Amino acid sequence: MNKEEMKEKIAELSEKMKGLEDKAKDSIESAQIAGLYAKDKVDVAINETKSSANALKENFRIFSEKVKGKASSELIKAQMNIDVAKKELEAKKEEHDKTKLAEYIEDMVEYASACVELSLLAAEEAKLATLEAAGAQAEYDELYGE
Repeated sequence: MNKEEMKEKIAELSEKMKGLEDKAKDSIESAQIAGLYAKDKVDVAINETKSSANALKENFRIFSEKVKGKASSELIKAQMNIDVAKKELEAKKEEHDKTKLAEYIEDMVEYASACVELSLLAAEEAKLATLEAAGAQAEYDELYGE
């Protein structure tokens, strides 16, 4: 490989390093944007849940007033026991789903961290290889100067 070819290879490596930097920046920005979208989705879900809860409270209040006028206290007690059991079942289901989702989030964060570490390691290796190539080029020029 002659001096010009070596310089071209070094220049190509430099461009590739710049491309890696750009890709890393794009990945970081994409992750930040995805985080914002996820936060927006969570906010929407929270608002929907609050609205549903308020609607359920109002429906229960209206139902309760009707029942009080028409049914005995035993019927009301039985209905309340059923409602409590449903809520307990729903709470257990929700806790299970919440735990699974939390574990998934932890797994994805660990994976993303590993990817970042790997890309940093690869970038450092590329930087070192580029510096070694430049050093070898300088030595070549000094020894065999063209």
